[in-house]
Amino acid sequence: MYSHRSFTPSASSLVTQRLDTGTVSYSKSIWPSRSQWIPPQRTPPLQRLPYEIMANIVGHLDIDEIFDLSLCCRHFQYLVREESFCKAIVTAKASHTMEAQEAQHGGQFSRALRRIAKRRQALSQASPYVLGMVGLADSYEYYHGILCYIVEDRPKRWLRILDLHRSAAYELVIDIPTLICEAVPRSAKSRKYKFRVLYHASGITSCLFSFALPNTENWLLIFKADEHQIITKVQLESTAKIFVRNNKHYLYFGTHSEEGADGFRKWVLTGFRIDDCFWFPQKMHLASVVGYDIGSTVCFEIIDDHFYGLSNQTDFEIRETDWTSYYHCFRFPVHEPDQNKKETMQRGDSWRRQHAEGPIDDRWGFLKLEKDEASGKLHIIESRKEWLAGQSGNRRTYYTTKVNFDPDPEVVNGTEPSTAEGSITVTRSSNPIRHLDKRPGIATRFRLPENVHPGDDNSGTSVYTRSQTHLLSYHRHCSTYVDLVDDHPIALSTSRHLRIRVGSRKSRPVPFWEPFPESDYEPVPDEQFKQLYQPNKIYFWPPEQNLSNKNSLLDKIYGILNPEEYTGSVTASSDERSIVYAIGEDTRGLKVLVYISFDPAAKLAGMLREGYILGEQDISNLRGEQVDGDVYDLGLKHRGVILCSEDAVAEGKGKEKVTDFPRRPLPSAPDFPPMHIAMPEGGCSWAWIEKAMHQDLTKSFTFAR
Repeated sequence: MYSHRSFTPSASSLVTQRLDTGTVSYSKSIWPSRSQWIPPQRTPPLQRLPYEIMANIVGHLDIDEIFDLSLCCRHFQYLVREESFCKAIVTAKASHTMEAQEAQHGGQFSRALRRIAKRRQALSQASPYVLGMVGLADSYEYYHGILCYIVEDRPKRWLRILDLHRSAAYELVIDIPTLICEAVPRSAKSRKYKFRVLYHASGITSCLFSFALPNTENWLLIFKADEHQIITKVQLESTAKIFVRNNKHYLYFGTHSEEGADGFRKWVLTGFRIDDCFWFPQKMHLASVVGYDIGSTVCFEIIDDHFYGLSNQTDFEIRETDWTSYYHCFRFPVHEPDQNKKETMQRGDSWRRQHAEGPIDDRWGFLKLEKDEASGKLHIIESRKEWLAGQSGNRRTYYTTKVNFDPDPEVVNGTEPSTAEGSITVTRSSNPIRHLDKRPGIATRFRLPENVHPGDDNSGTSVYTRSQTHLLSYHRHCSTYVDLVDDHPIALSTSRHLRIRVGSRKSRPVPFWEPFPESDYEPVPDEQFKQLYQPNKIYFWPPEQNLSNKNSLLDKIYGILNPEEYTGSVTASSDERSIVYAIGEDTRGLKVLVYISFDPAAKLAGMLREGYILGEQDISNLRGEQVDGDVYDLGLKHRGVILCSEDAVAEGKGKEKVTDFPRRPLPSAPDFPPMHIAMPEGGCSWAWIEKAMHQDLTKSFTFAR
């Protein structure tokens, strides 16, 4: 007989195996049904990749994607915090930004990288960091982050200069009557005069001064207020469409005043060397530049020691028959204004559009030159509202064209290469999106999808007229267009309801794009955009107020954006990180200057921090598309994200949604002026430093996240 005896595995049945990934222990019984597996504690493979391989992966991502990757896991925080790693990223992908230039001088490349990523994200999602009233003015100009505004209190008049990009708490103040008396002494006999700012860059301010004694005289005054120096003054023969551009060493002003042999007015430029106060004897006559509306049909800039001119027209006459439009873009070195040194883009690189693409609504157009933040190369940015291919509906589209002055071997003497009948033109500017159907025998032009950003059309539920849109801009670095709109019902035109409206697009997750083969099949542009890009995401800021449960912070924000006492016209300006607009006037004729910044480093002395106000996404035009991580149906009410400090609840270390922000001013500037004014010995000074006006207005908020 056999007695039954239970069996218990002994210690010798415990097996330990060593794998190439480490030691893994598990208990193995002689009975397979009782085997047990103890899963190992392993780091995911992506997080264990060597430093060099991660650097190679990051090289194929843009800064926004790198920043998003760093938020996925604490193991990837070094991507945006390790200085040497961040320096390589910023140098390769954003070396021509203000953040990179500041990092080159003071270090902190990790801070620069995070700042660039947050700025682009804030722009593309309409979630600014700073809002405030920065002044009261009769008029203003905004150039490269410098706000120049004039305040009048007869007989006194002051020009105030504030550096908003650097969050200055003090501003330069220029006594205009004292300045003009020193510059043009005989003007003191004239009681009436006009004074306006034309340009400001590199600490140099250019102004137009006009007075009658008895005949009208026009003077261009150029001065450095921080050094109390009038650089030069010149009496002008004409002020027609006058503009000024300068850098540290050279200045040019132009007027649309030269009469051509064909009866049309032409542009003429005059150059000035600042270092030794020398006016160039020869003028630059721009007989081939067509157009007179700066910012709409023509553009002039000084960039990297070259003077650039751009026009989107090539003919003074209006053509009624089939025609092809080209950009006219030229440049010459600022130190040598000579027609022989002028370079002009070839036609093979400057193609713009064809007449058959449809009519244009010129009211919505703008034209500018923009430097790429990564490579520093220039691009033409143009917005057009068109009725494409004979369609009944119109659409705003943003076009990008690379500026290229290298000679094209296929273009001889400014003529295009010959094309066989019915074939497709293939030159450096030929691109793979067809925007018109032309009859056989006519060369067909294509555009790269990345150079065409379709914007709003008239199929959406929210359609704004041109009178309701006070700002039009486009930012290529984050594929975002920005409007300042008044969405208050037109019937109630006595009040304003200004809001920021942005539209941004992102690429779909496709590994690469291949050109369509040359065949009888002609790709449809809209189908290509759907394949390559997600639909535009539209955001509004601030969100709509809930009338049944009003938010006090939203009320304050709308009070700054739309002051009750100021119901006049709106004029707006913008750059790559901020918006400034004037609204009003009050009983004294003064306008309120409102400042909106998307830069996370922006500050205003005395600003308050009360909570986060993020952009509100408009999903009324989306069907089943992903919206902020969720899928929404068309009928769902769209809502913004509002996180206020009153409702913030701490959820543990590292999990706070919003901290309890103090309701007190935040320090943002030193207690001493950040600049020095060279005061003259004896006599009366016309420039000094004062506390910035916005510190007395005390109406500003930060939404730092």
